[in-house]
Amino acid sequence: MTDDETTGFAEKGGQVLSFIADGKFYGFDILSVSDIIEIPEITPIPKTPEHILGIMNHRGKAVPVMDFRLRLGLPKWEYDDRSCVIVLEINGMQYGLLADRVSDVENCLPEQIALSPAENSVVSCFISTPKKRISLLNPERLIRG
Repeated sequence: MTDDETTGFAEKGGQVLSFIADGKFYGFDILSVSDIIEIPEITPIPKTPEHILGIMNHRGKAVPVMDFRLRLGLPKWEYDDRSCVIVLEINGMQYGLLADRVSDVENCLPEQIALSPAENSVVSCFISTPKKRISLLNPERLIRG
């Protein structure tokens, strides 16, 4: 999500896939999400950062998988049968993101969205709904780190 796409989202609203990590809600613009799958077999890759778990086979492609919690410096988590991998598509490439739990697809209105004051942050916007506050993530910044 480029800065222009973030501004456009904040002005028009849209749909967000929300998920939970460490008791907080995070999300991605639904247009960045290509799939949500059970945790597959992940093949470790030597000499990679701790948050890069390895690669998985997704529809015949080798897709890198990142642990969202470790990427943000959150405590390690024992994933269970409700945990999943969110497959993101960024500039024609796929990336897997291991998440505690997927929550919902939220319809977000412009008046619920506030741009993040921090430049170049992995959080591009904050969305306030009647039931939760969601940190909307910039998938490209999250992956490229």
